[in-house]
Amino acid sequence: MKTTLFILALFLYSCSAQKVSLSFSTQTPYCGGAKPSPEMAAGRKEPCSNLKVALVKEGETKIYKWLTLDADGMWIGDLTPGNYLIFQEDKFLTTEELIKKHNLIDSELYRFNGITCLEKWKKEADFQFSFDENWSSVSEFIFKAKCQVGLRPCLEYIGPKVQ
Repeated sequence: MKTTLFILALFLYSCSAQKVSLSFSTQTPYCGGAKPSPEMAAGRKEPCSNLKVALVKEGETKIYKWLTLDADGMWIGDLTPGNYLIFQEDKFLTTEELIKKHNLIDSELYRFNGITCLEKWKKEADFQFSFDENWSSVSEFIFKAKCQVGLRPCLEYIGPKVQ
């Protein structure tokens, strides 16, 4: 009897889950220097190769699913319909681990905006999306990098400005 119930539950779950394609990339702006070509002025976009992100169902606190992106910044898999929040893996590190990993310290060239900034950053979702049975294409999510800092949180470049 338990086996029958398990198979029925598995069947119902598999019917409700659908294939989803998600694409992640990083957009880095042109940061000065030589006069740029139009392509350079637009910045550069690169896939988020092998990045790990967490999906959290909106309104919940636990992680619904971890996604590991491929070399092209893609994830293809099954999801159940719902509203989702996306958090990059670093947001689950402790504050001390983040500071060490990203070298978040004041220096001659950089200003660290503090622990309060990091705690706020960790709580904010990077992206959100809704997925339903009418889903039919790839959704693209783009992380916006900053000049000289990239995606390091709560760090501000204060060094010499490139002309």
